[in-house]
Amino acid sequence: MEKKLNKTELKELLAFIEHKGYTFVDVQLEILDHFACKVEELMTDDPSLNLQAAMVQAHQSFGAMGFSEIEDSFDLGLQNKFVKSLPGDFWLFMKSWRSPVYILYFTLFAYFIPFTASPFWDGIKMGLVASIIIFVPVYLLKYRPIYNKYKLYRSYIGMMIPMFTLLILLISGEWLTKYLPLALYNILILVFIYVALGILDVFHRNLKLIVKRVDEMELETHYS
Repeated sequence: MEKKLNKTELKELLAFIEHKGYTFVDVQLEILDHFACKVEELMTDDPSLNLQAAMVQAHQSFGAMGFSEIEDSFDLGLQNKFVKSLPGDFWLFMKSWRSPVYILYFTLFAYFIPFTASPFWDGIKMGLVASIIIFVPVYLLKYRPIYNKYKLYRSYIGMMIPMFTLLILLISGEWLTKYLPLALYNILILVFIYVALGILDVFHRNLKLIVKRVDEMELETHYS
């Protein structure tokens, strides 16, 4: 007769997984899916096998790395999902009312402000850098999960912060002036600023959705 684990037994499996050092809830659930299947398979093949022995054998079947490969695969899957969704998310920004406003503003700025007017160009660059430095922490404070124990949330933050850092370096750095004419350099800076504003908009929108999702997962796991 095929063995099916009940809720009490599944909770024991979750406790085993957590004891092995996997504290992110969504990672635990991903591991549980594989772990439970293996435990049920072992207990079906040998009905005399108790749950504790089956868990030990099932864990050993994953090899020397244990559950690490499942966690790594889960994390890589999240990152790939974020990267693949970025063009579509940015396209939504380009279709929003903010995009033409930014484009009009930057077009007028480039038209009326001489490329040699360094204080004005430095001002717009520093204004954008300040916006990133201010708004990213504001969004992180505004949209916080009930419990910060989900890989989905941590992985997204871990991917976006280096992206903002790179954009800040591209916008504030002067190294491009060594290779480009001043006019082309300033136009490129406006493009970087537009992209940074779009990424900031995407970050705000996705962070809100991710926090909503992990809070829903927390409620589901809490009351299940």
